Amino acid sequence: MIKRSLTVIIGLPIVLLLVHLGGLFLVVFCAIMALLGLRELYVAISGKSKPIHLLGYAFTLVYFAILYLFGTGYELFLMLTIFVILAQMCLVVFFKKLTLKEITATVYGILYIPFLLAFIVLTREMELGHYYVWLILTSAFGCDTFAYLTGVSVGKHKLTGTPSPNKSVEGLFGGVIGAAVVGAVFGLIMSNFSNTLGNNFIAHSALISAVAAVFCIFGDMAASAIKRHTGIKDFGSLFPGHGGVLDRIDSVVLAAPVVYVLVNLV
Repeated sequence: MIKRSLTVIIGLPIVLLLVHLGGLFLVVFCAIMALLGLRELYVAISGKSKPIHLLGYAFTLVYFAILYLFGTGYELFLMLTIFVILAQMCLVVFFKKLTLKEITATVYGILYIPFLLAFIVLTREMELGHYYVWLILTSAFGCDTFAYLTGVSVGKHKLTGTPSPNKSVEGLFGGVIGAAVVGAVFGLIMSNFSNTLGNNFIAHSALISAVAAVFCIFGDMAASAIKRHTGIKDFGSLFPGHGGVLDRIDSVVLAAPVVYVLVNLV
């Protein structure tokens, strides 16, 4: 418990500062997290298939570099297109050395971690993105905290047959509602500091946080499914008391693209 608390006390201010600064600082931070998370995933699944580590790492570096230099749109779409083409070419050129499982594992890792994590940067660079990017973090934090508290206090109906059988139905509902409350409080506080957010920002924050929380739950359980399939407890030990990078960002990687899309829609 002490290790978990110290990790939060030290790490949280750093994350808050980098998100606030945005720009190159946030891009570099997300790129590092993507590389570390991708490595943890590749190591975890190496027992069943052998992903091409070098190709995954190279794509991640180039992808975030292009994200910083050119932003959204055509360039990122082109990067994904080139990567898929390269993966297909590797399947031909290294026909006797690589299997379909290895190519599939490589592509899955890239789409799962660096591609989705990049939406944090994309959200931050939107108009008023310095406000909306916080909803990615508050939805994950609110959902995780309130799901745990609700599950411990009133959780009775366990999610048997799922990757997280110790979680409860009550905990899931508590997590979504809690995330909505945290989002509403955040919207209220920010509205008092800025006149550019509009009267609906509180409702928008609550709605976006609630929807994102649903995907945070799936992100957490998907990571649990990977760990159960690969027979590991944690993806790593970088963060004392918390596990590896992927253990910490499993909810965020699904919340980030959801918040980005919802902000554009709302």
